[in-house]
Amino acid sequence: MASSLISICIPAYKKPQFVVRCLQSILQQTYKHVEVIISDDSPDEDIKHAIEPYINKLPLFYYHNKPSLKSPRNWNNALDLAKGDFMLLLHQDDWFHDVNALELFLQAFEKDPKTDFVFCQNTAIDEGGKKYILQARPQLLPKLSQKPNHLLLAQVIGPPSNTMLRRSVNVRYDEQFIWLVDVDYYSRILKEGYHYQYIPKHLVSIGLHGDQTTVFCRTNDDIILKENILFAHKLETTAFNDMLIYDYYWRLLRNYKIRKPEDLFPSGITEMDVPCVIKSMLHFQAKFSLDLLAKGVLSKSLMAWSYSLWRLKAGKSK
Repeated sequence: MASSLISICIPAYKKPQFVVRCLQSILQQTYKHVEVIISDDSPDEDIKHAIEPYINKLPLFYYHNKPSLKSPRNWNNALDLAKGDFMLLLHQDDWFHDVNALELFLQAFEKDPKTDFVFCQNTAIDEGGKKYILQARPQLLPKLSQKPNHLLLAQVIGPPSNTMLRRSVNVRYDEQFIWLVDVDYYSRILKEGYHYQYIPKHLVSIGLHGDQTTVFCRTNDDIILKENILFAHKLETTAFNDMLIYDYYWRLLRNYKIRKPEDLFPSGITEMDVPCVIKSMLHFQAKFSLDLLAKGVLSKSLMAWSYSLWRLKAGKSK
């Protein structure tokens, strides 16, 4: 592994101070056989100027996109430019926490040659320096290969910065997503049979700040609804045989007070995008008031009833 080239791909947009922090953390890595690719969507040249001191310190390849590609197309562009044996998509507001991070990633691959991607502890740090470990449901970690859709319940892998992939992982981000883009990406990788390892260590710091796309999405109901329905549309019907997935969508529709398919259309969803299982769920929920559906134990019982009817109907249609 000592001769393996690692491509560190940084999709960038404004905030040159973040890019500099990334580069500084790369310089401090004990593993040196890297290339650094910056795919810059900025309307100006601030990042280009900010990285000039690093041109002679790192194998640095800078690309300024005109017009801008926007996320996640810019992520894919950075990955497509990579020439390494391994790739790591490092967001500009994230950085390597451990100076041995790259070595530890490579050691995981060396330990098991069948491993296709490795991810580390999902650790975020806010602007005040407070640390958060975001793998809130660690019991999901060993079951991801068998139940990749459970990433909807808790995205325990975390953002791309946590993850190193072999070059042979020929999967790219679905450009119709923003909010669920990494959930969709990882679930597709797992469904294609790629093997993973988890390193329970803080190797990469995920920077939290108010200007992030995730902050914008979190407060935008239309984006959350649209992407969840689009993700449901991509799922096989059999995915809803899993009660946890069925319950996830039951609660989504209830919490956002969706009463009929047409209520989804303002978010950008079309009639064709709404799966039969979602229509069936809405038809069942419409028989009860929102106040009734909001009662926890009762709602759970109604969900189980609806789920049983769906399973019965799906079984008869085979």
